[in-house]
Amino acid sequence: MPTRTRQESPEEQFVTNAAHELQSPLTAIVSAVEVLQAGAKDTPERDIFLDHIEQAAARLVRLTRALLVLSRVQTRLEAPRTELVELEPLLSDVAARAKMQGDVDLVVSCPAGAAVVTNRELVEHAVFNVLANATNYTTNGRIELSARLDGGVAEISISDTGPGIPEAEQARVFERFYRGEGATDHGSGLGLAITRAAIEAAGGVVELESTVGTGTTIRFRFPQGASLVAE
Repeated sequence: MPTRTRQESPEEQFVTNAAHELQSPLTAIVSAVEVLQAGAKDTPERDIFLDHIEQAAARLVRLTRALLVLSRVQTRLEAPRTELVELEPLLSDVAARAKMQGDVDLVVSCPAGAAVVTNRELVEHAVFNVLANATNYTTNGRIELSARLDGGVAEISISDTGPGIPEAEQARVFERFYRGEGATDHGSGLGLAITRAAIEAAGGVVELESTVGTGTTIRFRFPQGASLVAE
């Protein structure tokens, strides 16, 4: 008889996702501490490693909050709390934490007062995941974080001029642990899977548009868009 593959419960999915997501900042902290203990604490480079620790610790806090919210949604314990979130400050906060490589311009574009009713922590986590993925693959050109209001819909877009995703792989990039042929050594194959789960939990949908050799755009669309600027 063929062997049946047991489907993971929401609780098991959360444990797997959390373990992989938390591994990166924890490794950064441990590595920086080891360097300091080895003698760097007495050198001019000390502040650099302390800054690495501070940034990784802050990322751990954000990850923990987002994953806990996501876990409670996936296990149906409660719906995520919503608030009116102004989009330009959110995008700017995420952009400020990005680590660019190569000759790449990072641009934030958003009309004044554009906002959406959603869960800020989940959306911020999702935007950061996609931006981190874009910076891993984009070594020249441009990455843009943008938002706009289309009627009553709020849309957030993350666009890059990276290598693009082959059409045959596009339907699978949001699957857990999926890594395409051109995948780098960065990440675990969970980032985009968690991104989709977070956006859906926050009341949105995810769209992907990509052309090989041109770049990729990932959009989040939410039904409760609003403007804080009086027309």
